[in-house]
Amino acid sequence: MSFDYSKAGLPDKREWRAAADMCYTWLLEHMSMFGPERIARFMLNQPVTAAKLIIENCPDWSEESVTLALLGPAKESADDSFGEKTKALLDAMIGRRIADAAQERDLIRLFLVEGLSTMNDQLIGRAHIDQHHQTRWKILRDLEKDFSDVRGKNLALDSIFEKALADSRAALLTLEKVAK
Repeated sequence: MSFDYSKAGLPDKREWRAAADMCYTWLLEHMSMFGPERIARFMLNQPVTAAKLIIENCPDWSEESVTLALLGPAKESADDSFGEKTKALLDAMIGRRIADAAQERDLIRLFLVEGLSTMNDQLIGRAHIDQHHQTRWKILRDLEKDFSDVRGKNLALDSIFEKALADSRAALLTLEKVAK
């Protein structure tokens, strides 16, 4: 099984397809130990889900925010082919420029949707404690701390994020209770 953008449930836009393909290629190159099937699932559970969350919950979403969501961990290897607005948003994301108001809105949304996809993929519904359990707690604490800085700036995503934080905490605590 490999990732197929046409089955992702997103509009067929050249930039979005290219961003998802770049992410998939990056994952195959840097995370090959997981194999193509798990990487394809990751694509659907993380970057594609993040992009859909923006589109479905933010009526004034921007093309460039969806592009960056689809780039996932390959963001910094993105080239200029995604356009000036996407490049400017990426530059604001990595601190090469000060974000304007629209970019700040998009950056908050990207934090929220990427955090949601991480919680749903890595924290919620864990079946057992593994060697990464304490790392998962750190991820959750960092998401909780960072969320306190942006809470109230995107109400539609806030409520989804708050529920995922609670579900993540409950999942990790349940694992610890079962392990005792």
